[in-house]
This record gives sequence, structure tokens and C-alpha cells, in this order.
Amino acid sequence: MKKFIKLVSAAAIAFALTGCTDMSVSQTDLNREVAQRLQEKQPDIINLTLDDSALNLDLLVKSADIDLSSRDGGLVLVDMKTDIRGTLKAFGREMTMKTELDPSLESGLRIEENRIYLVGPKLTSIVVQGSSFSDQMLRNYLGGLHNEFEAAIARYFDEHPVYVLNHSTAEKAAAKLVKDIMITDDSIEFMIF
Repeated sequence: MKKFIKLVSAAAIAFALTGCTDMSVSQTDLNREVAQRLQEKQPDIINLTLDDSALNLDLLVKSADIDLSSRDGGLVLVDMKTDIRGTLKAFGREMTMKTELDPSLESGLRIEENRIYLVGPKLTSIVVQGSSFSDQMLRNYLGGLHNEFEAAIARYFDEHPVYVLNHSTAEKAAAKLVKDIMITDDSIEFMIF
């Protein structure tokens, strides 16, 4: 027991003295984890419902490709592929919809315990695939729903971490010592003091 305490103390002192920043997660590892989580947790759904019930949509998240960038102090750029289904009320009619929707967003990161979350996601584009009448209506309707759609995505990512620091003993130990996160091109660097 004393050896264990000495070892942990020595490791903590070493981290503190070196200002260790060599703990990182690569963009490849991040994308792999997101793909695995989506595969395990299907269906993974984002709900978008307006108070007046004019729009009631579920977005089934099929994939998310993450690109890490040091631009603007560090950004997470996400391109998602979703299947959208639900109803849209327009012109006194209720239309059932099912199509593919591809939102893109940029975000920062936050760490909570050992979980990494997107924070403050901002939509940069929404592409509706398809050419049917209901697809055209959805395209026209979504333009006015930018804020509501962004809020629904923010709620989703507030509950679903993009990465969990639990893949090794070193990651688990480091998760308790992380003080800050820095996004660089192609990796997330963890500041451990």
C-alpha cells in the first residue's frame, strides 16, 4: 500500500513539475470512437419539435465525421449524415417526410470527469438530399428554423460525449488531472498540471 501511495505521489509530482501536455487523442481515434458509439447506440435520435406542432421531426444520426482544426483558437468541425422522418404542416395539410439531411457544424470542447463533449455547436450548413415535393418543402422550411435546429443539436451533444478517456490506465489516470483542452490540427491535447 505504501509503495502504491509513493508511486501515485511521484507520478502526480512529475506531472505537476513538467506541465505535461503530451496526453492527446488523435482525430482518427476520435472518429473511430464516434463511429463505434453510433453503431452501438442505434437508433441515436435528435428530436426537433416546434411548440405549434407545425414540425415534428426525428433525425436518426447515421454517421459523423470530425475534423479538428486549430483555426480560431481551436474548432471541432462535424459533418453529419442523418435520416430525417416526421411530419410537416403546411398549406393546411400534414405531410409525412422521410429523407436524408446532412448538417455541418463547428464547435468547441469541454471535459466533464472523463467525458469529452461538444460545446456551443453552430450550424454552418444543412443540406436536404432528394428532389421530391416534400424535400423541397423541408428545404424551404428549415431556413427559418436555424435557431431551433441548432438548439436541438446542442441538446443532443450536451448528453452524448464524443470521446471518453477510458481506453487505458494512463487515460483514466490523466482524466482526473486534466485542467484544460487545446484543439490542434488533427488532435486534442490535454493540459495536465
